[in-house]
Amino acid sequence: MNPITLKKALGLKKGEMLSLIGAGGKTTTLFCLAHELWEKGEKVLVSTTTKMFKPAKPHVHKLFLAQDLAALVDELTKIKEPSIIGAGYGLDDATKLNGLPPEWFDTLKDNGGMDWILIEADGAAMKPFKVPADYEPLVPNRCDLTVWVMGIKILRQPLTPRWVHRAERAVSLLGVELGTPVTEDLILRLIENPHGCLKGIPSKSRKIVLINQADSAEEMKKAGDLGRALLRCGIERVVVTSYLDKNPVKEVITR
Repeated sequence: MNPITLKKALGLKKGEMLSLIGAGGKTTTLFCLAHELWEKGEKVLVSTTTKMFKPAKPHVHKLFLAQDLAALVDELTKIKEPSIIGAGYGLDDATKLNGLPPEWFDTLKDNGGMDWILIEADGAAMKPFKVPADYEPLVPNRCDLTVWVMGIKILRQPLTPRWVHRAERAVSLLGVELGTPVTEDLILRLIENPHGCLKGIPSKSRKIVLINQADSAEEMKKAGDLGRALLRCGIERVVVTSYLDKNPVKEVITR
């Protein structure tokens, strides 16, 4: 049996703009998907609206630091061969790429000549779970598909800054104490809360959950159980992954 590709698992349609939010595997998913699409002969733009580690070969073939939208469009349209192109507004330091303004992506989608646009639209400080602040995430208005990412390893861990990015925000929304174990119920409450994990997603964007770090049979079962519960929260589908495996997609859960 052929492995399920990320593109198929996510239900990604030709030419769609995809944004990744949340925590626990956004960057890995971004570049795994980009390489999968490139290997099929496509031109892929990878970027961010916040900050991300500066991508380099083999993750991208070219990197543009652009502070002028027209100039960036001009350079992108010159590219004819299948490629993964990184783009940012500049460098914060030697390692961090500053994000492009979210409103640029409308023009890049229409005129940039790319087959796909993949965006990291949230930061998570390398934690397995995140609750966004008031100003997060930064998802472009015309984003077709928004993927909220979490790491299943957060289950049963304490709700503290060590495990949860913006833990104080989660505590405030849930009305629980810092250090409370993160349970399936707490995650569902944060998904359903209008100020919680799915805030800031454009109304026309499809919503998908990717549960990552399912690296054992036990974690795969936990991810599957949580995924089926998440479908009741208006999620289109849930994808379970482990990037320790060559074929990362472990399960796709649909309504």
